Amino acid sequence: DNGGMAQMGRALKRGMVLALSLWDDDEVHMHWLDSIHIGPNKTESSAGVRRGPCAPEEGHPKNVRSKYPHATVKFSRISVGEIGSTFREGRRLADGVFV
Repeated sequence: DNGGMAQMGRALKRGMVLALSLWDDDEVHMHWLDSIHIGPNKTESSAGVRRGPCAPEEGHPKNVRSKYPHATVKFSRISVGEIGSTFREGRRLADGVFV
């Protein structure tokens, strides 16, 4: 069990719910997602702390909100089903977008 793959497989077998949202993070400034996230008993060189290329200050809500004050999101054309069952190959709405 390297990196939680066995647990992920078991969770997928039980079924999951897809949740999509647009938000920012006052507590840890999105560092857990794509920057450096130093948790309890960790240092910057600990395994798993460096999670992406973003500078730590980039995710601060004040910076994000001032740079993108009118941010919105629209989720559409979401399909759910067994792999390969939710589209017909070769049928496209636009380049890279399957219907």
